[in-house]
Amino acid sequence: MRLKISLALSAMVAASLSGCSYMPYQGGFLYSQHTIPLAVRDNATACNKKGESTEMNILGLVAQGDSSIDAAKRAGGITKVGSVDTSYTSILGLYGQTTTIVCGE
Repeated sequence: MRLKISLALSAMVAASLSGCSYMPYQGGFLYSQHTIPLAVRDNATACNKKGESTEMNILGLVAQGDSSIDAAKRAGGITKVGSVDTSYTSILGLYGQTTTIVCGE
């Protein structure tokens, strides 16, 4: 009986630690900050302007902001999009921030 409980607990711990290990971009448990390319709309478009839009999340309970591409375009005064990147920051799973970065003309 004790062996079965130990095996069951070990399986649960292993499953919880694997998290999203199949994802191409990995976040750290304590802290992570990385930028991921989303799309390239037009390689010929120069990156003269840059706009950012941000949203944040606290404890998975409260989320606020607008990290849409349109909001980033408005913030940078961009009409022709060259590329779109997204930056993710997470601290202990308690605080998270997503920023969309649009580059263009």
